[in-house]
Amino acid sequence: MIESEVFNVPHANIELAGRLHRPQGAPRALAIISHGLESSKDSEKLTRLAAALAQTGYLALRFDHAGCGDSPGDLSRTSLTARRDEFLSAVKAMRVLEPELPLVYMGSSFGGTVVALAGDIEPPVCSLHWSTPWDFEPLFGIIQDPEGRPTLRDMVRDMYYHDIEAVLARTARAFLVHGEMDEVVPVGQAERAHQVLPEPKGLLILPGADHRLSNLEDQKQAMAHSLAWVEQFVRPVS
Repeated sequence: MIESEVFNVPHANIELAGRLHRPQGAPRALAIISHGLESSKDSEKLTRLAAALAQTGYLALRFDHAGCGDSPGDLSRTSLTARRDEFLSAVKAMRVLEPELPLVYMGSSFGGTVVALAGDIEPPVCSLHWSTPWDFEPLFGIIQDPEGRPTLRDMVRDMYYHDIEAVLARTARAFLVHGEMDEVVPVGQAERAHQVLPEPKGLLILPGADHRLSNLEDQKQAMAHSLAWVEQFVRPVS
């Protein structure tokens, strides 16, 4: 696996902890990854994906949102708006490294919603959304009354400021991956999102897969199809 290096992201008055995966040659694009609500940049799944992106020629960043992993902050204060802005700070930091390269966004679970909102402000050439919720009202009970973690009532209040379906309708070149047996976000959410997305768009439903794509074979399928999608929109090195 390609080695990674420390790459912290300046945001507001803090630094978000990140790891940068460099390709062996000149990079063809910048890939930025947003993890799930309570996950971190050190997710094995996202680490494998970042390494695969680097092997394909992308400069890939995975980072911890505020209050997660190695980043300072308070998880109980997180929201879609806050994470969108953190992601845009990561985009800005990567742009400093390679100002002219195209952008590729990837988000896992809540991160998939985050990158869609970020893309509405700073559009990528394409985006990947794994196990992503698009309708949060059915999930509010889980968010507000969790077991073993802070409540996220700020996040619930913030949801009403975002018209996620309208954002989807403006999000071209998006590829959705979802487990058929997702126990957190029903697969119907991915099917509905795919209907709303404009062309070109893609949807991969993995038979029997859960929310985390915990089966390694499911992860391999998700990665292979995701990389094939991205390759359609990123030019080879001339």
